[in-house]
Amino acid sequence: MKRSDLDSWLSAPDDAIDAFFDHAPVYMFAASADWKIMRASRAWCEATGYDMTALHGICALDFLTPESRQRADTETLPRFTETRVIQGAQFDFLRADGTVLPVVLSARTQIDDTGRIVRVLVSMFDNSEARAMQAALGAAIADVKEANAAKSRFLAAMSHEIRTPMNAILGFTQLLKLSDLDDKRRTHVDAIQSAGGTLMNLLTDLLDLSQIEAGQLKIDAEIFDLNEFIRKLADWWQTAANDKGLRLRIAKDQGLPSQIIADEGRIQQVLNNFLGNAVKFTDEGRVTLAIEEAGQAGDQRRIRFEVTDTGPGMTDAQISQLFKPFVQVGAECCNDRGGWGLGLSISNEIATAMGGRVGVTSQPGYGSTFFFELNVGTPEEISAEEVDNTTTAPLSESGALQTSGLDILVAEDNPMSRAMMHEMLTELGHRVTTTPDGLAAVNEIEARPYDLVFMDVAMPRLDGIGATKRIRNAPKPCQSTPIIGCSAHLNDPARYHAAGMDAFLPKPVDRDALRNLISRFSSAGRAEQGSGAHDPH
Repeated sequence: MKRSDLDSWLSAPDDAIDAFFDHAPVYMFAASADWKIMRASRAWCEATGYDMTALHGICALDFLTPESRQRADTETLPRFTETRVIQGAQFDFLRADGTVLPVVLSARTQIDDTGRIVRVLVSMFDNSEARAMQAALGAAIADVKEANAAKSRFLAAMSHEIRTPMNAILGFTQLLKLSDLDDKRRTHVDAIQSAGGTLMNLLTDLLDLSQIEAGQLKIDAEIFDLNEFIRKLADWWQTAANDKGLRLRIAKDQGLPSQIIADEGRIQQVLNNFLGNAVKFTDEGRVTLAIEEAGQAGDQRRIRFEVTDTGPGMTDAQISQLFKPFVQVGAECCNDRGGWGLGLSISNEIATAMGGRVGVTSQPGYGSTFFFELNVGTPEEISAEEVDNTTTAPLSESGALQTSGLDILVAEDNPMSRAMMHEMLTELGHRVTTTPDGLAAVNEIEARPYDLVFMDVAMPRLDGIGATKRIRNAPKPCQSTPIIGCSAHLNDPARYHAAGMDAFLPKPVDRDALRNLISRFSSAGRAEQGSGAHDPH
């Protein structure tokens, strides 16, 4: 710029400011110290629909939406008083026609020699496009969340719906194995039972996955016998190891307590996955389960479970893909092994929910070691009341068990499941009456005494929860009848207990589990009904 031009501009600054306010495509206004508009750009007037004469002398804050005005009064202006700067604040102004103009606003003060605010200079840019994109993104995220929730609901619902017919399939298969079959037909029945068990494992994984995605994975803490737990685990996997010519070795630290407080079912779920993979991928050699104390964590003990195999091992790249859902490491060379790539991912989520961790060490050609560490309590660390709460079925004073010849009521709305339960209980030597819904079950119990009731949770007219509550509030002696809840929904046993149910039998029904439950309740139920001592509340 020539010196003469500069002198000309400096000699007429108002002309330059006028030109800027009139012609620059910028949203801006100048205001007094109390935010009364003294001047506004033509672009701002056109955007808001106001003439400059209508804006002059009006407080700029009066043009904000109520929400923006509140935010300005409580947040932005107090900071502005201290810093005398606003940088990138988002506000909504009301246009003359009542529509909203979203802007991003910045402001600075002009002060005189005494430090007094002479004016406030405000510049803005239209935030409509960014706001629309933000809204669209929010809607897209909401759609994704809803789609994910719908998928989880679908998985949970399908798991339940498939479990209902599987209850009849596996139940009748167990009964069929008790009949006089030739070797060929027994092989066929074994194949049906094996295939059904495989399908049930998949359903369990899908149900766990849906609970994990919905943030509803439940962890319970109860007392259980660690030695008995290990024995059952060894018995279960010994046959599978023998079938492949493998040696199964169990090593337990002798310093571990005999009883611990944790979620036995979830621990078993993780170890079943580790042991199942070890047996599946190991063709020769051995599989070892080691249980040892890994240290103290406050008033709890840290236990480490390790499953070691002599299988093919894994590379670092393969290890990095473990514990991710639907990932099968080595699937390109081992696709004959089966599986869905869910087990390790679910095991990782279970460990996290229990405050523990899982991991693996491996080397190609030298096998793998999967570990599971978690903190557990011991019975000495909880009160007597808590111990009592974990006991679901006290025995009678004599301790004798009468496991046959009971009068049992089965409330079940599914005809196949109802027929299966009738035949299975009859085969165990009991007298069985069935009803198709909870209301009929209540009427039946009020009409005559029963030693035990198996109550399906989901039924028409009156569900198992409502039926149980009515029975518990009925006159003695029917209110003291032991009630065992039955359901393919496995994620809410606490609700069943709160309703007054004494125990829970998951579907598909296992004959041994059914017989054991009857053994636990038969003598106690009869003794309590005779004495009237049972208090379901």
